[in-house]
Amino acid sequence: MDDDEYLNWNSESESDRSLGEYFRPSWPKTISFRLRSRIISATAKPADSAHPNVLRLHVHDSVIQIVVQTLLRWLPSSLCSAVRTCLPEWTLPTDLILKKQKDGWEEEFDTEIAIYKKLRCLQGLVIPICYGQVQYEGTRALLLSDIGGACVATAEGAILKEADLRSLFDQALTALANQGILHDDLKLDNFHLVDRAGSKIIMVVDLERISELPLNKDRASMVKGDVDWLMNAYREHLECLKYDGKLLPPLSHI
Repeated sequence: MDDDEYLNWNSESESDRSLGEYFRPSWPKTISFRLRSRIISATAKPADSAHPNVLRLHVHDSVIQIVVQTLLRWLPSSLCSAVRTCLPEWTLPTDLILKKQKDGWEEEFDTEIAIYKKLRCLQGLVIPICYGQVQYEGTRALLLSDIGGACVATAEGAILKEADLRSLFDQALTALANQGILHDDLKLDNFHLVDRAGSKIIMVVDLERISELPLNKDRASMVKGDVDWLMNAYREHLECLKYDGKLLPPLSHI
């Protein structure tokens, strides 16, 4: 929106604005889509204002799901694992993320699907769990676990000292590098600070821009360079938060 359009919009009457609000989709709202053998119904709302293609879902219970979940409590762990592998759509957690393909991002979406398959061993540990691809509003989408925590690019996610965060970045990026993968979209938005069993970990999201680690490159030095880049961005982020008076404990005293 250019300045003239903004001024024209800003000068609209209250009735015009009310009419505009009426035609905008209201959140939260109930959506539905198919995953394999199941039609999933869920309450959806935008995950945040910066990523309109990402929805946070609260899945509605179904009779079959309740039956399956009840049976799992009585089955041996080996059988439970087999059921979860064969019927993931009936063993989903209640809270999920739906990530729609962005307009014109067909290649990037294909890359993300391939990376989730390649990094299956890191799902739930360093990256979200991918439950599969679905169609939503005529567009491809990924159904992912809701990792929780806070994006490092927010005040809530910027609560660690530099040395502590550097160690967590190094652990996450080293795990990717050990699978021959480098994250090509190094910005704080793509890293979440998450509580896991009483400890903090970094989880990596947005795997659309990824490259394979060159065989002739030293893995440790590549990771170090990426961590250095992220730490410079974190330092600048902290300075901005401090200037705005938005630093949270335990860093609010610096």
